[in-house]
Amino acid sequence: MLNTIKKELAINPGLTSKLFIINFRLASLFYKKGLTTKIFIFNIFFLKLLKFFCGLDISPKTVIGEGLVLFHPQNIVINSDSVLGRNVMLKHNVTIGNKLDPVTGKHVSPTIGSNVELSPGVIIIGKVHIGDNSVIGAGGIVVKDIAANSIAVGNPAKVIKER
Repeated sequence: MLNTIKKELAINPGLTSKLFIINFRLASLFYKKGLTTKIFIFNIFFLKLLKFFCGLDISPKTVIGEGLVLFHPQNIVINSDSVLGRNVMLKHNVTIGNKLDPVTGKHVSPTIGSNVELSPGVIIIGKVHIGDNSVIGAGGIVVKDIAANSIAVGNPAKVIKER
């Protein structure tokens, strides 16, 4: 855990990103272990402050692999049931949200692979999977799966190039 935090502090450029990473990783650890101590409450309080001032809304319940990079961490919202792989790069105004599945009647959330870059303004909604080593271009709205090693852009996002 400590190595993950050290690595992420080294690769994240800004103070806001670094403060978020420390508090998110600690709150996630406490949440997974069922430890609702005073330290956990402090972490949650700090994450709520970042939500208020920056619009950075990522629950400690969210599963995020190591190597998370937040460039310009403003207005980033990730549903708590979403899963993000390792070395995911998020830029400002990214939304990863759930959607009601009309067949099952349950809320379903996205899964993001490893080494994925989400450019500014990307929206990913519903039960979609973004494959490893993919890039979603600025303003892309993803409502269907994106294969691994792809570059996708547009509304709705379509693959324009294989990497």
